Amino acid sequence: MELIHQCMFREFSQNSDAPVTRFEQMLKTNQVYFFDALEFETIIQFYIDTGEINLAKKALQMGINQHPFHIDLLLLKSELLIFDDANKEALQLLDTIEELEPSNQEIYIQKATIFSKGKNNQAAIELLFKGLEQADDPHEIWSLLAMEYMVIGNYTEAKNYFRLCIEEDPEDYQILYNLLFCLDYLKENSEALDVLNQILETNPYNEIAWLESGKQYLILNKKEEALSAFDFAIISEDTFTGAYIEKAKLLEDIGRKNEAIENYEIAARLEDSSAYLNIRIASCHAHLGNDQLALQYFKKGINEDPSYEKAWTGVIDFYISKQNSSKALYYCEKALQINENYVSYWKRSALLNKDLGKYQEAEIAFQSTIELGNYELLVWTGWLDTLIFLNEWDKGQTIAQQAKEFYPEEQSLDFKIAGCYHKMGKTIEMEYYLQNVKSKYTSLPKEVLDLFPQLIQLLQ
Repeated sequence: MELIHQCMFREFSQNSDAPVTRFEQMLKTNQVYFFDALEFETIIQFYIDTGEINLAKKALQMGINQHPFHIDLLLLKSELLIFDDANKEALQLLDTIEELEPSNQEIYIQKATIFSKGKNNQAAIELLFKGLEQADDPHEIWSLLAMEYMVIGNYTEAKNYFRLCIEEDPEDYQILYNLLFCLDYLKENSEALDVLNQILETNPYNEIAWLESGKQYLILNKKEEALSAFDFAIISEDTFTGAYIEKAKLLEDIGRKNEAIENYEIAARLEDSSAYLNIRIASCHAHLGNDQLALQYFKKGINEDPSYEKAWTGVIDFYISKQNSSKALYYCEKALQINENYVSYWKRSALLNKDLGKYQEAEIAFQSTIELGNYELLVWTGWLDTLIFLNEWDKGQTIAQQAKEFYPEEQSLDFKIAGCYHKMGKTIEMEYYLQNVKSKYTSLPKEVLDLFPQLIQLLQ
């Protein structure tokens, strides 16, 4: 129906008798023109498509006044009622339409939409099956059924109906992506490849099918086949940016860094440079030991998009790998000025400040890291060690107690709590925690034992 409306609108819009033009002229002059029902449908659908809902409603009311029992106009009215969340009124109208023309599949589609919006997905599915019995072209209902099954987590049934759709229209890429999602969820990657191969038998130069085939081969750990698929995607469409990026990622993964750089650079030329592409190129250069080029691309990535976290963490980690903690901390602080709520920045800041002996700054950063939801043992112990270096024994044992809620079997925490109590002169509490590590203290790392060497004799 929608295709008919679009064709009619294109035809009429080329002259002054176009339905929308005449309708708007009528509104300006306050005269009443006669339109046949199909013209009203065209006008209403045009305003729905352009988001001018008030004009759609005005045209609808006039259309029903002139054609009070026209089914398609009544269905448009129920569609607008659903749009306004007037679901009860829409259902009543749809019941009336069903009495007039029970074989119209659109009735059941719209009823299903109402029940789906109300999260009664099973009722929606039953209505869609009822509509399927009346359907001359079941494609739309298959698609809707598949979506309902996805919502309730029945990916097997969803897969079956998406597959019916794709067999009828191999070029419907949204359906294809949904089908592949279901197959990935079900871990049926061989079936996904069968679907894609069927599409390629029809159109051997379908670059989307080749790209998705490559992704499926990667899931199956068939990297050579994946690389060939990405190459065929590029042969099919040599400006297909996504294929160059996927090929580059795979080349990078298998150690062919120079070839990866070449493909990332082609992608950058095709779609304008992006922070993501610059960081990937920078990472490849870093692995190749091209330090100056790596830094150049890391900084280019930051300039392209200062809010892109991986650009900042990339350059920070680069300097960490070069054991240049001061430079890494410099970029960490700049990153925090842009986004102070990104936990990875705070974690790096904490560890770098601790490494540089800036314990006050490290203590603040460790606390921020925990408050933002990173509860790694490394973070807890880093915070605790920092407090020990600051001689904050009471706060140290408190933080260690909190850490033990996450890591109750971690004996290094018991040792450090005992050490804090020892420093505070609380012998009974110290003895309690020493008992937890007495039999296994020799397994503790030397750097932990060195924090409180005076306790070692008590453990022997």
